[in-house]
Amino acid sequence: MTVPWRAYQEDVAALFRALGFSVNVEQEVEGARGLHIVDVLARKVVGGVTVTWLVECKLWNSAIPKEKVAALYHIVSDVGADRGFLVSESGFQAGAIRSSQHSNITLASLDELREIAKEELEKSALARLAGESHRLQGILHGIFFPDDGSRGPLRGAAREDILDLLANIVEIKVVSVPKAQAGEFPIKLHINESSVVCHDASEFILAATEELERVSACIHSVQREVRRVRELVGAKAEVFSQEIARFLNAAETVLIFEHFDDIQVNKALQHMKLVGIYAGELRDLLSGRASRALHKVMRTLIDGPYLFLPLREINKWATARESVELAVAALIQELNSAPSSYCAAPEAGREIR
Repeated sequence: MTVPWRAYQEDVAALFRALGFSVNVEQEVEGARGLHIVDVLARKVVGGVTVTWLVECKLWNSAIPKEKVAALYHIVSDVGADRGFLVSESGFQAGAIRSSQHSNITLASLDELREIAKEELEKSALARLAGESHRLQGILHGIFFPDDGSRGPLRGAAREDILDLLANIVEIKVVSVPKAQAGEFPIKLHINESSVVCHDASEFILAATEELERVSACIHSVQREVRRVRELVGAKAEVFSQEIARFLNAAETVLIFEHFDDIQVNKALQHMKLVGIYAGELRDLLSGRASRALHKVMRTLIDGPYLFLPLREINKWATARESVELAVAALIQELNSAPSSYCAAPEAGREIR
C-alpha cells in the first residue's frame, strides 16, 4: 500500500507530466555546492530553451514554516533551476509567505499548482516568443536593409517574400504577443498565406511557435544562398583580377616595343574583351559599395589603359596601370571585408515558403 505522502508526491509528478514535462521523482541533482535530492524534478523545452523546475511536496498536518522556503530557495539557486515550488495542503505560515515573495519560489496547494504551473509555462513561452520574434525581425531587417550602401534587399531574397515574413514577425512581436500576455483572446494570427484564430494562450503559443520556426527556416535558406553567392563572387573576382593583369601585361608589351605584330595586339584585345565579360558577370552579383568598387575598376580601365593603348601613350601608362591595380585591390578588399549581404544572389524573385 502506497503511503499518503508518496502518493501525494506522485500526484504532483503526474500533474507535470500532463503538462508535457519530463519528470523524475526523488531525483538527485548536482549543484555548485553539492548534491541535493528533490521530490520532483520537472524539465520541459519551451521555445527552444529547457525550463527546469524543482518541487518539494509537504503532506503535513501543520502549516509549512519559512525554514522550508529558505531550504528550497538554496537548492534552486545552487542547481540553477528556473523556479521552485513548495506544495502543501496544510497551508503556509506567514513567515513562509513573506519569504517567498519577490523570489522564484511559489507556494501552492496541488489544485493551485495546476493553474499556476500552466500560467507560468504560458508566461515563459510568451516571453520567449517575444524574444525570438525580436531576434528574427533583426535578421530580416539585415537582409532587407543591408548595411552595404545598397537601396534594397538582396537580389536572392525576393522583396515581396521578405516583406511578408517581416509583416508576420512584426504582427507576432508588436500585436499578438502583447495581446496574449494581457489575455485578450481570441487572437487572429497570420501564418504563411493563411490565418488562424487562437482562443487561448495554448493555441496561440503553438501557432506562433510554428510560424516562427517557418520564418527561421526561410531565413536559413536565404543565408545559405547568400553564402553560396559570396563564394561564387570570390571565385569570379579572382578570375576577373587575373584577366585584368593579363590584359595589362599584354597591352604593355604592345606599348613598350616599337615593332609589334597583330598577334600581340589581338592578344591584348582578347584579354580586354574577357575583362568586360567577367565584369558583367560580377555586376549581376554585387550591390552597394562592392558594386561601386567594381564600377571604379572599369571606369579606371576605360579612362586609362583602354584609352592609351590605341594612342600608344607610353608616358602615361605606368600611372594608369597603377591606378587600375589600386582599384582592383580596393575591390578585392571590399569583397573580403564586407558582410555577406554585400552580395546579391543572381536568381531574383526566388520563392520563399
